[in-house]
Order: sequence, then structure tokens, then C-alpha cells
Amino acid sequence: MRDTDMKLKAIGLALPMMLSLAALPLTAEAAELAGVSKVTEVMVFPSGAQVSRDFVMDLPSGTHELVLEDLPEDLDRQSLRIEGAGPEGLTIGSIDHKVITLSLDDNGVSETRKTLKTRLQRLRDQRDVLEAEIQSFQLQLKLLNEMALLPSRQPSSQSGREEAGSSGLTQQYTALYTMMGDKYLEAQKNTLEARFKIRDLDEEIRNVNDRLGEQPSGTKRVSKLVVHVEAETAGQAKFTVRYQVKRAGWRPRYEARLDTDKSSLKLVRRAVIFQRSGESWDNVKVSLSTANPTGRTSAPSLRPWLVDYLPDREDDRISGGVMSMDAAEEEPKVERYRGRAQLKAAKAPAPVAMRSARINFGQYQMTFEVPGFTTIERAGAEKKVLLDKLDVTPAISLLTVPKKDQKAYLQASFENKTGNALIPGHLSLFRDGVYVGDGRLKAVEPGQISDLGFGIDPQVNVKWTKLDRVKGKTGLITSSNSDVHRYKITISNGHKKAMKVTVLDQLPYAQDETLTISLLDTSPKPTRRDVDDKRGVLAWDFELGADKSKEISFGYQLVWPKDKRITLR
Repeated sequence: MRDTDMKLKAIGLALPMMLSLAALPLTAEAAELAGVSKVTEVMVFPSGAQVSRDFVMDLPSGTHELVLEDLPEDLDRQSLRIEGAGPEGLTIGSIDHKVITLSLDDNGVSETRKTLKTRLQRLRDQRDVLEAEIQSFQLQLKLLNEMALLPSRQPSSQSGREEAGSSGLTQQYTALYTMMGDKYLEAQKNTLEARFKIRDLDEEIRNVNDRLGEQPSGTKRVSKLVVHVEAETAGQAKFTVRYQVKRAGWRPRYEARLDTDKSSLKLVRRAVIFQRSGESWDNVKVSLSTANPTGRTSAPSLRPWLVDYLPDREDDRISGGVMSMDAAEEEPKVERYRGRAQLKAAKAPAPVAMRSARINFGQYQMTFEVPGFTTIERAGAEKKVLLDKLDVTPAISLLTVPKKDQKAYLQASFENKTGNALIPGHLSLFRDGVYVGDGRLKAVEPGQISDLGFGIDPQVNVKWTKLDRVKGKTGLITSSNSDVHRYKITISNGHKKAMKVTVLDQLPYAQDETLTISLLDTSPKPTRRDVDDKRGVLAWDFELGADKSKEISFGYQLVWPKDKRITLR
């Protein structure tokens, strides 16, 4: 009885202490909350892209770890940042990032993958059925071949009655062989048709296998992001994660459409976007930027550059004893982006207007906001979008280099009045609605003039003739070598209107003062010399009337010392 009293007394003393401890706040570990994010915005650079993902979570009060496991494996961890909005007192702490391998259960495998696997199995079943049919046809052919080897001649008969019936047997044999021939032909035809179907099935099986390879398999590598947050009060919070990926980019693509009747030029500017980041960009807002955040951030430094004499050697293998100073200079690296463009044609018979991108001009970059929402596949397929259309007033002229090609090329020149640079890109050229070829648009600064070639003009004839060449000696006291060349160029304009024409030709140039070159017998005189800073290149600029012709005659003389030999390079 005494022991019982002591136990009750101990419980009575401990109970208030236990109740007081229960009243104290518990200090549990941070709660781990799993989230699912979705790509909402993408800014694509010429090399790389910035991706924005949003996710919404209901947060109880306290400290939490928000876990995301749907980010691409090879994101740039240095570019990771997160921002959010939610109940008052919500703060974001540290961000942890690591790459993990996930095992996908049946729920984690995409519906597309399931559909493709079912389709693949059905195709293989169809192929097995056709193989079985071919085996059956082959067996028929074998039996027919064996039947054809049976004796076609009946045994010799003794009675006249048997001889009288021989004609009936011959008819039966004839009918039998005819039937065997028809069956043989039918079996051969069925075999070929089955093989044709197997060939088509094999092609479709390869395509399904390729598509299946692009789908997530049983495991995948992803970036796991753990965001530490603290919420003073419970409530719903929206977070945005931003990061950059490398395997993405865009390049400009232009269409130049020249209307010679209206003397108008329309420059259509498009963008080709691609990405192989491993994540899906489905129905996202896409913008394009001319900035290149993955490039060099500061100017390169120069190291001391010493010029010194080479040590004396018996065998000096360096020509002239001088090392080329250009060899010490580094060549700049040039980035190239490839890829094939994909453009879906409109189904409606009437012309469909395409929405242009909204262009924002900044001090250091230009951005294009693609209208609406865009889907860009992760497997590298290219997406072509319209940026804008520029209507410019061209100066149409003809350019000919008859020494190289005795044809005249139609050329349209325009001035960049957009106020911003046109970045270089692939160019498709159309003349009067007809595609004439591809080219490349060079960078065009504001106010700069760009020249675009639109192919050969069939209504203009050009002829380049070498008249004569005279070699000999010159000089009264001391003789020198002399070489005289004379040429004639004829241009005929078959248009019903006057055309501006530029003719280019050349004469050689010399760096040695003892070798002189003189322009002679030139009619008319060239309007420009050393065109585009190319020594010796001559230009004649003139307007040629409708159904008119013009001749250009020119020549040059080379004079050099008699004890020297010359070469043209």
C-alpha cells in the first residue's frame, strides 16, 4: 500500500511538468514540400536561352524546403535565381542544386511513349503475319515446282481403246499445267506484294523507333532544386525560377522580294529558333534577344610582343630571314549555327496575314517579342517565326564583271533607315514572285547602304573581247621590256526603259617602283578606280537607254627592266 502511495505521489509531481512541456512550441525539422513547375517564358539568345519556370504552393507557417525535380540536367547553375510573392513575412533563404537520376514508374512515362510502344508492337505483329504469308507462298511455289517435274507422258498402251482416250488425257494435262502456271504466277505476285508491305513497315518501324528514342525512358537525369523558405503566416505563394541553358539559340533569316514593275523591295525578317535542352517548351511566351550572355565579358589583354634577330644558322629555312608578324596574331573565333528551317503552309485558300513580333530597342540589345504562345520541341526541330516586314525603296541597277562572266546581274540597293542595325543572316531572294536563289545579308548599320543581287538579267547582253597583245622593247638609250594589252566591252540594253549600269574590270598593280603600269587607250574614262579599296579595280558607271548599246575600250602597258622577268599573281 505504501508503494502505491509513493507511485501516485510521483505521478502527481510529474504531471504538471509534462503539461507545461506540452504547452511549449515544438522545434521540428523543416518540412519538405514537393512542387511541380512549368515553363512559362523563354528568352532565346543567339547562343543559349534564359528559361523562366513558375510554380504555386500552399505554405503553412514555419520553415520549409521546396523541392523541384523537373529542371534540365545541364542548366547553368551560376545563372540560377528565384523570386516569389506570397503572404506577408515570406522570405527566401539558400538554394541547393544537384543533378540526380530518377526512376520513372508507369505514371512517370509519358502518354506519347506508351502510344509509340503500342504502335511499334502492332507494326511488328503485322510484319510477322506478312512473313508467315511469304512462307506459305514459298511452300506453294515449291509444291508447284515438284508437280511440274511429274511425267507429262502417259505409258504406252496396247489396246485401241486406250489409244482413243489419249487425246482426253492430253487435254487434262494441258488444263492442269495451265492451272499450275496461273497458281505459280499468283504465288509469285503475292510474295512480291508481301515483301513490298514489309519494306514499308520497316520504314515506319524505324520512324517510330526514332520518335521513341526522343521520349523519356525508364530513367532520366534531372536537376534537383531545394529552396529554403520561411513563412510567418500561412498562405499561397507563387515562385519563379530562372536559369540559362546552352543548347539553344536563334538565327535571323531574311526574304528579299523585289517587284521590278513597281520598283519596290520588301524585306521580310524571320527567326529560326532551335533548342536541345531536354525540356519541353510547350505554349510559352518567347522573346528573342541580340545579346550574347555566354560570350566574353571583358576585353582581351595584350602581352608584350618582342621582335628580335634570329640566331645565325648555316641553313636558314625561313624565307628572307623574316618571320611573319601576322602569324603571332590570334584568329578571332567565329560561331556558326546550323540547322534546317521548317515552315508550315496555311491551309486556307485565301492569303493569311502573319502576326509580326513586337520589337524593343535597347541601348545594348534589341529584343523581339513573338506574339501569342509558341511550342518549340526539345529534340532540335527548328521553329520559324515572323519578326517584321520592311518596305524599302530600292535603287535598281545592273552590275557586270565581263572579264569573269559575260552576263549582267540585276542589283537592288537600299539604305537602312530603321535606326537599328540589321544583323547578318541567311537570305532568300525573290524577283517578281519567282525564287532566284540564296545569299547572305551582311550586317547593315543604320544609314548604311546594302546591295542585293537578284540574278542574271536575260534582256541585257554583255561581250568582252581581247583585242591584241603587243610585246617588245621600249626606250632610246636603255631598252626595257614592254607588254601592251587592249580590250573592248559591249553592253546592249534590251529593256524598254533606261537602266543604270556598272561595269567592273581591272589592270594589274605593282609594288616595285621599277615596274610601271600605265592605263591607255581608254574610252570612256573610268568613273572610279581602286573600287572597294581593291587596287587596280576600275568601274564605269553610266545610264544606258532603252534598246541602246555602249562600248568601252581600254588597255594598259607594263614596262620593266630588260634583265628582269615578271609574273602575274
